[in-house]
Amino acid sequence: MTSAFSRFPPRLQAAIATNLGWTSLRPVQELSSHALLDGKNAVILAPTAGGKTEDAMFPLLAMLMADEPKGVGMIYVAPIKALLNNQADRLGRYTEMVGLRRFLWHGDIKAADKRRFLTEPAALLMTTPESLEVMLLSAKVPHAQLFQDLRAIVIDEVHSLAGSDRGTQLISVLERLARFTPNDIQRIGLSATVGNPADILTWMQGTSQRESCIIDPPKLTSHKDLRIYLQDTIGSMATAASTKAADRKSLFFCQSRALAEDIADRMRDRGTDVFVHHSSVSLEERTAAEARFQYGTNACIVCTSTLELGIDVGDLDLVLQSNAPSTVSSFLQRLGRTGRRAGQ
Repeated sequence: MTSAFSRFPPRLQAAIATNLGWTSLRPVQELSSHALLDGKNAVILAPTAGGKTEDAMFPLLAMLMADEPKGVGMIYVAPIKALLNNQADRLGRYTEMVGLRRFLWHGDIKAADKRRFLTEPAALLMTTPESLEVMLLSAKVPHAQLFQDLRAIVIDEVHSLAGSDRGTQLISVLERLARFTPNDIQRIGLSATVGNPADILTWMQGTSQRESCIIDPPKLTSHKDLRIYLQDTIGSMATAASTKAADRKSLFFCQSRALAEDIADRMRDRGTDVFVHHSSVSLEERTAAEARFQYGTNACIVCTSTLELGIDVGDLDLVLQSNAPSTVSSFLQRLGRTGRRAGQ
């Protein structure tokens, strides 16, 4: 069978080899690329750090390169701004290496930058469900012109949206987008944590008439070290966490912003290098925490669900959790932040 890599345009093959050092794709990327190049809608399942982004981006970029879109050709949707910000450089690198551009659109982006984008649209638009709906409601956005050649939408961490009000909002927005283009918009969902991919594929399919498939390669089993401790007070919890986090890189998930702040203060009092990350922390502080953590030394980020989804904070030694997460998928997502490299 012809490899999916060989189906990419020579310019994309050369860009991948030169910029990433790859001369072939991983098995899941081969499966995904064949499916997407064949025009199918797909739910792609792969472990955290398993290359899900590349599973979707490379074949879709191949199609955009073959016939550059008029306006936005592809939309990448993420459930939270932090994930968008984290992926911005990565997707910017992929688009730039083949002569295309990406634009990040959410509430923190300057109005002047948004106006420039509307004047000269990028091939890839990165946004959240809410920001995408705001675009459709805005009289300042030339919808018919901007989305006239929209061909694909990638929904990252699709499990966090499916079955929720936000997911319903997103599917509604997608159906409204379909009115601006003659294309049957290709729909791709990415997830590491979902037990009912067939249901999610049906939900995501909407009115699309494309064939659809689930990409679910065999999973490699990994050793898991789970420990449960009973602490009587927040103080004793912070003391235990400080001991565990010493000289290691860790995330400490809390179920509320107030608890995260309290735990962080108490861990600092015990000599731990601590950052705080939640929705009320300023963008500058959150970005600094992510960058320091991804490229820096040992520390602990005490956070809420803002660091649960897919954000690359580098190799982690430990995940701590106070009390119970709200869902099983949330627990699995947090657990999956560690052990992301072979042998860990």
